[in-house]
Amino acid sequence: MAQSATLLVRDLPQAEYFGALVEIIKAVAKINTDTEISLKERVKTLVYVDDKANNIHRQLCQDYLQSKGGSKGYLPTILAYWHELSSAYQICLRLYKSHPNAVPDDEIRIITTRGLHHQMRLIAWNSLRYLKPEGSAWQNGFRFYSQAEESGFARHPVKLYLNSPEEFSCEQLLIQAGMLFLAQTDNMLHREIVAVDQLLMMLSQGIPLDKQPPVEEPIFVYNLSMPEPPQAMLRGMAGKWHRYWSAYVITSRLADLMFDLDRRIPPALAAMDGNLEREEWAILCEKLAIRWSTDGGKSLRKSERSLHASNALVNIGFERVAYQVKVQDVQEHDSERASDWRINDISATGMGLTFIGKAVEQLAIGRVILVKAENHPLLLGVIRRILRQSNGTKVGIEILGQSPVGVSLLDPERPESPPSTAIYITQPNSRKGQRCFLMPKALTQPDKQLVLAAQGKSYQIRLKTPQHEYEDCSHSDFDTLSKVD
Repeated sequence: MAQSATLLVRDLPQAEYFGALVEIIKAVAKINTDTEISLKERVKTLVYVDDKANNIHRQLCQDYLQSKGGSKGYLPTILAYWHELSSAYQICLRLYKSHPNAVPDDEIRIITTRGLHHQMRLIAWNSLRYLKPEGSAWQNGFRFYSQAEESGFARHPVKLYLNSPEEFSCEQLLIQAGMLFLAQTDNMLHREIVAVDQLLMMLSQGIPLDKQPPVEEPIFVYNLSMPEPPQAMLRGMAGKWHRYWSAYVITSRLADLMFDLDRRIPPALAAMDGNLEREEWAILCEKLAIRWSTDGGKSLRKSERSLHASNALVNIGFERVAYQVKVQDVQEHDSERASDWRINDISATGMGLTFIGKAVEQLAIGRVILVKAENHPLLLGVIRRILRQSNGTKVGIEILGQSPVGVSLLDPERPESPPSTAIYITQPNSRKGQRCFLMPKALTQPDKQLVLAAQGKSYQIRLKTPQHEYEDCSHSDFDTLSKVD
């Protein structure tokens, strides 16, 4: 079995790297169930297979994150690679405890660090899918870290692969994943989560993970005996399994970057794969500074919410919502099933819902959402937070206003084109006291003149600069130039 896996990766067909990786994962899964392979041969084979397949896997991840054509179906394979190899390295460590002299120390260091890396990558990619990591994911990571600590190399940086430019210690990998979790990524865009993940690889270098709480705050803590994520240290959090770190150095490094961002994108950020503009980096860094503060930014909710339990009819996506408000007919058969959506709480500016349906791919940060609740006018909002859990997906929305109206937009320069639909909320119905006008991104050009038609009347309007870009539309304002007969 080990020999066939070795032969499989020796001459990998680069042009067919997706199919090749699927076969490699199957081979590793078979090794994991084969009890006849010796520890020495098992370690040698797995390290070799991981070495050879790493470039292919990295390319797959890159293609997926950049949404390259045909990459949508890569996700299960990407995750399976980390999962099977993490399981394989875990088996090696269990066997090593019974045969401590069968494998050299440097190989144990490699498989432990790689195993922890793969396990922490699974947790990081949960963030990308707005999934709450299962407790077992943290527990498996703690097993690798405990092995590194027992063997005395938890702080020693290791080059994971021969062609890797970076070195990581087990300590850094655990802190990096913990800080990513503490960044509260459930209301970040995909590209922001990718940016934070990369940023933390740099910010978390050289931060010690100690058995005693450090002096400088904010202090965060893992309990290695519990299958739980890290949390801010509270009184009474002590014991031999607790590991503490101060985020003071991380937040200081972040502050330096924020200072630089006043003038330019620092070279360290420019070198990353993320495609954020300077202003976007500045907003993201400010967000992180708040979330990594002592209170974790928990005091920043704009309005207190009150509990409100009822079912709701929901439509998602600008085009679908625009059509519904234009025809003024939000019926159950046109919406997601009412039994799929439940309102949990509501405030003057936001709402918390739970979605228990299966079509989670429709949910995206920044996407427009229309909610019809019992004894309440139609509410228009935008999705700001997503957290997938075993009992349903929590969705937090910012309310833009109530009783939206569907309007038609005609482009005088293209009279043959069919009219586009936009969504309008009058000033009294808007949550911010300013009229809200959502329209297709393709039409959003400053000073562009259009004809707005609503309720039997038409007006010549001139667009202003867009105020916000949402995931599937733009929020603009306009000047009314004249009434059109």
